[in-house]
Amino acid sequence: MFINDESQKQVLPILAKTAVTPVVEVQQRASQLLQLNPGQQVKAEIISNLPNSLYLARVAGELYHLEIPLNVAPGETLELTFLTADPRITFQVMRPEVGESVKLSSMGKWLADVVKNAPSLQAPQEPLLESPEQASAQLAGKLKSALTQSGLFYESHLAQWAGGALQLKELLKEPQGKLSRAAAEVEGDEGGGKESSAAGFADSRTLPLIKEQLLLLNSGVLAWRGEAWPGQEMELAIREGDDEKWEQGVEATVSLELPRLGGVEATLRFSAEGISIDCVCSNPGASDLMRNQSAELRTRLSSCGLHLTRLAAKDG
Repeated sequence: MFINDESQKQVLPILAKTAVTPVVEVQQRASQLLQLNPGQQVKAEIISNLPNSLYLARVAGELYHLEIPLNVAPGETLELTFLTADPRITFQVMRPEVGESVKLSSMGKWLADVVKNAPSLQAPQEPLLESPEQASAQLAGKLKSALTQSGLFYESHLAQWAGGALQLKELLKEPQGKLSRAAAEVEGDEGGGKESSAAGFADSRTLPLIKEQLLLLNSGVLAWRGEAWPGQEMELAIREGDDEKWEQGVEATVSLELPRLGGVEATLRFSAEGISIDCVCSNPGASDLMRNQSAELRTRLSSCGLHLTRLAAKDG
């Protein structure tokens, strides 16, 4: 999962097996998060439903992906019993008795409602660059600003500010910061700092952002869609590498419709050894053109401090 904060990177998936007695297994690398004794009971607060029988739940103070072989709804609280840590941490899901009322969490129900009913975040209205002739370094800087100031990482940035690692003016550039009392004080508008609350949990104007934050936690994919420059649409998706498929690192997928090459989807994998690139081109012959120019691409990446370990291109 690509989360730009070390504490949030501890959000790890829990995998449950379908059995006569439902059990939940925790990934081995999550073991340091759970200091439990066999037989100890914990609560799993269901926050939202995910595809393929997955749920986002809070267990022992941490968020996890659960695959639960039961029909549960957001807001419900399940009882889990810790069974063993060998070979993997395993819980037993306690089925509620017939007629027994299930405890509902107001926060869980509110978050579920946000995921279901909150409007989606609008795409950026302004292009990153004024023209394609501007240097790629400018595009990288603009894209970095668009992602870091999107508001998706506001809480971790708030923690950095509290620790003295981030200036207040940087926080005020994010949507939540612009709605804060601090922004109103800077602008000298005392009335502008009033919050428009939603169920007492958050400013209603931030609900699209909260929805995107939950989706980011659920999927582990940071997505951006907008214009690189006027008329040039670009889609970007960033995630942590899957160590079962390739070496650990960061993976990014960039989709563009280019004048000469046509549609190109490039998957870039960054690791300690360097960067590998796999391209799929929509126009016949575009992959040959990319391979023929691979030496120039390698040189340009090297000038940026990146070592190209692999380049593969094919017509899709």
